Amino acid sequence: MAQLTLSTLGGALGGPVGAAIGGLIGNAIDRTLINGLSPVRQVRPRLQGVRVAAADQGAPMAQVYGRGRVAGTVLWSARLKENRTRTRASKSTPQTESFSYSLSFAVGLCEGPIDGIGRIWADGQLLDQTGLSYRLYRGEADQMPDPLISAIEGDAPAYRGLAYLVFEDLPLAAFGNRPPNLSVEVFRRPPGEGLETLIDGVCLIPGAGEFVYATTHNAVREGLSGARWETLNTADGRPDFLVSLDQLEAHLPNVKRVNLIISWFGDSLEAGVCRLRPGVEQAIKRTEPEVWSVAGIGRDAAHLISTQDGRPVYGGTPSDASVIAAIRLLKQRGYEVTLVPFILMDCEGFPWRGRIISAHNLTPQAALDVDSFFGTADGWGLRRFVRHLAELAVAAGGVDALLLGSELRGITTLRSDAVTYPAVAAFKALAADIRAIVGPQTKLSYAADWSEYFGHHVGTHAVFHLDPLWADANIDFVGIDWYAPLTDWRDGVHLDAALAQTPYDPDYLRSRVRGGEGFDWFYASQADRDGQVRSPIADGAFGEDWMFRPKDIHGWWSHLHHDRPAGVRQATPTAWVPQSKPVRFIEYGCGAIDKGPNAPNLFVDPKSSESAIPPYSSGARDDRAQRSYLMALSQFYADPAHNPLSSVYGGPMLSGMEVWCWDARPYPDFPQRNAVWGDAGNWRTGHWLNGRVGSAEAKALLNALADQAGVTLDVSAVEGVIDGYVIEQPITAARALEPLLSYLGLDLCERGHGLKVIGAPTAEVVLSSDALADHEREPVLARREMIEAPSALTLRCYDLDRDYQVLAVHARSEVEGGPTMQLDLGLTLSAAQARAFARRTLSEARRVREAVTLDVGPLELLRFEAGDAVRFDGRPYRIAVSEDAERPTLTLAPLPEPAVVIPYEPSGGTTVSRALLTGFWLLDLPPFGADERNGRPVLAATAAPFSGVDIYAGTSASTLTLRGRVDQAAGVGTTLQSLPAGQVAKWNRPACLDIYLENATLQTRSEADVLSGENFICVWGAGGEWEIIQFLRAQMIAPRQWRLGGLLRGQWGTQTQPIDEGALVIVLPEVVRADVLDAEHGLPRLWRAGLSGFGAQAEGAIDIETVWTGIGLRPRAPVHGRIRREAEGLHVRWIRCARYGGDSLDYEPPLEDGYEAYRLRFYQGTDLRREVEVTQSAFIYGSDSIATDYPGGFDALSRVEIAQKDPTSRVGLALEMSLSA
Repeated sequence: MAQLTLSTLGGALGGPVGAAIGGLIGNAIDRTLINGLSPVRQVRPRLQGVRVAAADQGAPMAQVYGRGRVAGTVLWSARLKENRTRTRASKSTPQTESFSYSLSFAVGLCEGPIDGIGRIWADGQLLDQTGLSYRLYRGEADQMPDPLISAIEGDAPAYRGLAYLVFEDLPLAAFGNRPPNLSVEVFRRPPGEGLETLIDGVCLIPGAGEFVYATTHNAVREGLSGARWETLNTADGRPDFLVSLDQLEAHLPNVKRVNLIISWFGDSLEAGVCRLRPGVEQAIKRTEPEVWSVAGIGRDAAHLISTQDGRPVYGGTPSDASVIAAIRLLKQRGYEVTLVPFILMDCEGFPWRGRIISAHNLTPQAALDVDSFFGTADGWGLRRFVRHLAELAVAAGGVDALLLGSELRGITTLRSDAVTYPAVAAFKALAADIRAIVGPQTKLSYAADWSEYFGHHVGTHAVFHLDPLWADANIDFVGIDWYAPLTDWRDGVHLDAALAQTPYDPDYLRSRVRGGEGFDWFYASQADRDGQVRSPIADGAFGEDWMFRPKDIHGWWSHLHHDRPAGVRQATPTAWVPQSKPVRFIEYGCGAIDKGPNAPNLFVDPKSSESAIPPYSSGARDDRAQRSYLMALSQFYADPAHNPLSSVYGGPMLSGMEVWCWDARPYPDFPQRNAVWGDAGNWRTGHWLNGRVGSAEAKALLNALADQAGVTLDVSAVEGVIDGYVIEQPITAARALEPLLSYLGLDLCERGHGLKVIGAPTAEVVLSSDALADHEREPVLARREMIEAPSALTLRCYDLDRDYQVLAVHARSEVEGGPTMQLDLGLTLSAAQARAFARRTLSEARRVREAVTLDVGPLELLRFEAGDAVRFDGRPYRIAVSEDAERPTLTLAPLPEPAVVIPYEPSGGTTVSRALLTGFWLLDLPPFGADERNGRPVLAATAAPFSGVDIYAGTSASTLTLRGRVDQAAGVGTTLQSLPAGQVAKWNRPACLDIYLENATLQTRSEADVLSGENFICVWGAGGEWEIIQFLRAQMIAPRQWRLGGLLRGQWGTQTQPIDEGALVIVLPEVVRADVLDAEHGLPRLWRAGLSGFGAQAEGAIDIETVWTGIGLRPRAPVHGRIRREAEGLHVRWIRCARYGGDSLDYEPPLEDGYEAYRLRFYQGTDLRREVEVTQSAFIYGSDSIATDYPGGFDALSRVEIAQKDPTSRVGLALEMSLSA
């Protein structure tokens, strides 16, 4: 019997199981036959939905391959920690105690070692990790016990081989003061070589984003109370750049070199007038704490980037401070840093910089245009751009390499006469200029386009135009941006189909690195390309084929170069010395698009005139195409046979390769946050590695599963990648392999003494009727009467783009009436991938009735093995079972459908709405409202979005204690007009005040409501104090603009004072008094506001250093003053105004602490003439004293000020009256 049995895969993955080996799935090669006889529900590795962490002793640990979301098991927990906070609303009220809780615990995730973790969910919601303290143990074989667990427990296990997290004092308030259910995104590549281990250099983009490389938090202020984080867009809580670098380290652990891309903007394709300038996204943009500055200019003097649909088409030039910080951070992390000046064209069509040319080619004016383009050290040309980057490099402590430019093919091929290339001389001069700045330790070069580096060919004119630059003493290596095509693949019949079955075949791709288009042949026209009419590349005259082959780097590098101007080969070679300098791929990459290797330089960007898809591509997303291209190129040059050592410098020909690209904006927030980043949509088929690496190579994954089962598996035919696969429970190897083989369209068969994974057969044998044992007997259709084909299928898997939630997709055939299959798949897929697989699986299940069983002769039986392809009756089949029991038979199954290219769909994962504190005010206001005796400072704050603000105070940052919590955002605004001082507590019904106001709405109220305390605003007066103004009418006169009428000035003990235009206005939704001690009155204190729940050291906190002067505690000004002239002098009387309890008409307000005293001051203008103190509310200013103080009598400048004093001798506001009235 030649059919496959999986008895050898009976061992369990994840632990022993009691099932008999004979009860395994059986034959995978005739999977569709078995499925037709199986129940309509098929369960592979079980789906758990959103898993909940549980402390189950002996629970199995999950296995993760690629990426997945796991909950794991609570391994250890400390005692609950109780934190007590005491606050007091006022001196007369008792202290209030509040309690919060935190917990330290460890949670096991999965088998290790893992590459790292990503997002964390708590109770199903994405966890904001700002301020959280946790440690990750990756499950290494030599990891040590956690110090916290050891300190508490004494002896602690190291949990070697188990990945786990230790949370230290996790605040529980947000989870109802209980431990949350946590689940964690885990990344774990199976062992073995893959793209992730081959890549050792990356280009770090986007190069455009004003603070995209910032290593600290920076925010954008919007209005008075609005703001948003500029550099914080993840749940991690750290700047985006730091998160992205951590992801780079986890997913591409062998990266040693980073090319840091920095962009300036060109404004014309005409070299003579093109200016290169740093650009900004907005002309007016308030950022803090860092203010944008580049090359000594600010936002107001920078190039303003063009917009489309109301959004900038590019991000701005990274600020100088952020670039310096990024260089230092990269160096600290051990990377070799290359600075790359990158020109983005901000002109019509947003074209490629390689199209900058001169209309005066082959004339002396071309040299002048080149000079203009390079410019001077202080002009807006390439020289200033590169010099500035050199100065940044020096300021940052140095870089390993610096480029002079890249892909300026139109500039370098300009000629001032038949043989003179002025840009080459200009680059040599620039190299000398930069060398003087950076010194000998920094390597210099230019990154030529792959079609530019080897020479300039126009008709018979063929010269090595860049050789003077490559040979220059200041140039250390030959830089190339390498985007040569590897494939010429089409759908249907085409020439390359004879070389490989798929465009992903690694041998095929590697053979085209130094072969195929650009090496063996070229297309002379688009018509030739369409017809695959290939013209050979050959140098019939001198046999120097390599001179015309852009792909023949070795030939170019290892030979002398002889120019051929006008076709005449020069006897004297150029300055290039063979093998004298290494070559370096500054960029290489491929879009994740169908048939991307046909033209890896192309990209899709709707705004750009350069936007295009590869020839003969459907335009659909194809991550496998990108991965295959990068793997082929990396593997090819990793082979010393293809990368020889130089006889001159002793190093390899190709010294480095940096893949384009890794983004400083971390995945998945980029590209999910398309409202933040305008180019997010380009990610789907673009060159980005973020979100694509970190998956599991299918070959390595199958090998890992087989190794655990103790069997040997031949996976030489396996291609492809799995985004994620999670095995939650112990299962057999057969059950673990089945979903992978199904999804990849592969089968498993016995070959010789082992197992082999096979894909589509490479050859097809025609099985004729002559081979049948009984020609009179018709072929038997296998089980046709027994099998009822399904009409629908429901597939469940984990959703890659929606936080790994369970995704259910449905497929339905056009034929109704059959049963519905349900298939649970433990894979992580996108919705589009899942739908395509569901359609393919349903189609295969329906075609199971097309299987046939044939009687064959004994010799014919020996010709075939399970998995062989045959053609019978004009249709293709694969041999599923061969039997030789009573009579030889072959069972033929329909060929499985090939995997299809999956279109991209925008993801819908959750993101964290991250709050940002935008304002904090400490208002020294008198008592008012229900608590008339509380004169402590009033707290007000704003945040975007608002979720509570905690206020701390102390003598220094180390002594801060909680002083209050603001639960509602204050309204914030400014006055739109000035206002003179008014009368205290007297209606001014005609008067109006126009204000601008955010975060609050106002309304008209009745006089009774106003007198009861409604409709008041706090306005910062010109005298340096807050004035409370009440109003009757509120009319909106424009968005966020209000006209207030019917004013009451100087309310509740505040002082009426002139108000300037633009004065700050605060609207209090609640009155929150700070918890301060009387002893703190008059002492300097540091006040700090931070988002609630993050403690006194929270990121983005606002500090105020101030002295509480106790304005709210001072006595109020006397009222109803009267002056009566008598014979003995002036009788001055007034009525005492109490700080509290003074509104009743039925009794005299009580004295505060039984104390009554007043200070009277008599002035002539600003000249103080007399000061007296009295203990009653009347005073006689005697005639003799008047004569002494005012010998000339009273005039309009003569006045008296009467102020009440309290028992501490604090003097209150004064009542002022004229003496001349």
